[in-house]
Amino acid sequence: MAAAWTGQQLVVGGGQAGDDHEATADGAAYDPAMDRWEVLPASPIAGRFGASAVWTGSEVLFWGGQGRPNNLFSDGASYDPATRRWRVVPAAPIGARANHQAVWTGTEMVVWGGFGRCCPIDSVIHDPAAAAYDPVSDEWRRIADVPPPWSGDDGSAVTVTDGARPLVWRHGRLAAYDASSNAWSEVTGVPPELAPGNSARPTTTTDPFALGVSLDQEFFTWTGTSGELHGLARRSPEGTWRRTATLDAQSGASIAEGGPGRIYAAAGQSARMLEYRTADDRGEELPLPPISTRSAAVLVWTGSELLFWGGVGDEGPEMDGAAWRPAS
Repeated sequence: MAAAWTGQQLVVGGGQAGDDHEATADGAAYDPAMDRWEVLPASPIAGRFGASAVWTGSEVLFWGGQGRPNNLFSDGASYDPATRRWRVVPAAPIGARANHQAVWTGTEMVVWGGFGRCCPIDSVIHDPAAAAYDPVSDEWRRIADVPPPWSGDDGSAVTVTDGARPLVWRHGRLAAYDASSNAWSEVTGVPPELAPGNSARPTTTTDPFALGVSLDQEFFTWTGTSGELHGLARRSPEGTWRRTATLDAQSGASIAEGGPGRIYAAAGQSARMLEYRTADDRGEELPLPPISTRSAAVLVWTGSELLFWGGVGDEGPEMDGAAWRPAS
């Protein structure tokens, strides 16, 4: 299920439902101030999972995904919470795909990666084709392909924004997109090697797993094999790297910025929650939430509390969640 935080609501759409895990077009919005869900009006697009969602400041853009194994989508839809209305987003010029990457730059949604043909077996696919969508003009434009080693097979990729600039981390290297030259290039500064025995390069078809987030003009990433993700941080103005504390997380983990100096992570394949404090370079485990084990959960910092919702549990998609509020 794709999800985006609007500043007031957690808006979710699509995903899988029922015992057969069929693709759904249903959606809902959660208001943490009221502790209440509201069902969205019927979506104008087919049910799907493996889609993306980004918040533009006025709309949630849902794009891509797949229905049945050989039924992938290149279209999407935009939902306006203020009017509770949908509009269709036209098909992208890079074709249908699912499990791709999507970020909001402040003016455009940039999408790339994922797979355009179902279904990769025991592998992670990052198709190089990329495009940008402008919701004001309701138009797509093709942008430069993401080059290797940031695209390709095997190992996680992380896509975030540094201000308005998309960044992609993969295989121990960081690339940035320059809209003026329509080119991806490696950022300045060489990241330090990870700890001995922990490689940023593939050791299996799915490792290494990686997480990443931008916070306070720094890009933070944790990369490695399950249970021991080693951290690096790059400060944008200076282009300098440093090692950070290890994160006790694994494949299926989620990450979210938590306001100044705080990063939160759902550890994956469990209900464990972690808090990382940037000033102390230290992580600690939060109280265990009263929900079941899961991976790929939605994690959102609202400004006052942490929402931990959805994901995939031992028997399929989960539809419940929990909220944690730090002591004042």
